[in-house]
Amino acid sequence: MNIESHASQPEGVRAVAGVVAGELELAGLAVERVSAPSVPPEAGWLEPIMLPELEYSRVAEIVVARGDLGCAGSALLLADLDTSYPAGTLERFPFRVEGGVAFGPGVADMKGGLVVLTAALRALRDAGLRAPAVSVVLSPDEQAGSLRSRQVIEAEAAGRDCCLCVECARDGGNLMGSRSQCGVALIEVRGCEAHAGSAHASGVSAIEALARKVADVNGLTDPERGLFVSVGLVSGGRRRSVVPGLCTAVVDVRAADPAGWDELEAALRVIAAREDLPGSSGSLSIRAHRPAVPWNPETDRLIGVARRAGDALGVSFGVVRSGAGGSSAFAGPLGVPVLDGMGPSGGGLMTNHEHIEVATLAERAALLALTLHLLGGG
Repeated sequence: MNIESHASQPEGVRAVAGVVAGELELAGLAVERVSAPSVPPEAGWLEPIMLPELEYSRVAEIVVARGDLGCAGSALLLADLDTSYPAGTLERFPFRVEGGVAFGPGVADMKGGLVVLTAALRALRDAGLRAPAVSVVLSPDEQAGSLRSRQVIEAEAAGRDCCLCVECARDGGNLMGSRSQCGVALIEVRGCEAHAGSAHASGVSAIEALARKVADVNGLTDPERGLFVSVGLVSGGRRRSVVPGLCTAVVDVRAADPAGWDELEAALRVIAAREDLPGSSGSLSIRAHRPAVPWNPETDRLIGVARRAGDALGVSFGVVRSGAGGSSAFAGPLGVPVLDGMGPSGGGLMTNHEHIEVATLAERAALLALTLHLLGGG
């Protein structure tokens, strides 16, 4: 837990990968490190937005592990090596355990999930329990949009019977049966530069023009329909004494399904193109870097298997629809039933009080192991 592993710290990510790879090998899996494919050209504009601290081509390798656990069928297991916390976080937010709760950067999202994953596979081997063949993919860039690991996950997901992801459980232990479609929009507004004093009247403030759009952009949020839009980063102007001629906004966009995404995209294009000040203009770039994970009858059958495992262990849980995105987004759209949130219970994600309940590490490892065993007919 004391290894910093933001995606912009490739050596830290590799260090975490080394620890996890060793555990996977002890569980009998063959481990390889895969050089990440290049980011598709059409997504290239996202690179500096998703990972401003590092050239995206320098992210660490993807870890892929495979093993035949003795039963017919196959399962994809997903986890992430990187966290959302930048370099130096451990100095102000050190790992600690207090009263059965562990605190630290990435302890829930998702180093705790890595512990659950490796412990479950070790338990299957140590107990001599059979399960379907597994393929494990560990992403080095999940917090940076998975722009390079996506292709590897999709390739491993193709043809699998199911996908289980060990992101932390939600809301006191709930699993996730679906995921929202998530993406990024970039609104660029252009005005006209002019000296802020002697030529003020000839200038058109791009900052003011963009500011008039922000409320309408955020107003597209409709929680009851699973639509969430948030202006997260704004940048404009080049010096104090010049009327700003350019201003940009990075917007987080989430929708429960593709239809909702299309609706939001259309509305954003109208707002971006609107001439809010005479002489101003705007444009929109938008891309969904994570597809929606559907909840369908196959999902219900997978949930039923996990509930059987939970009943045998005395572990109860609900299953929710999540407005967040994750690595499992690349399996669900391929027709692979997905169950996410198999990691430990916790909360405070991406804050200075991120935590997990220590006792749920063993509980969730047992749940994952027994679910895999039951999927193999055990």
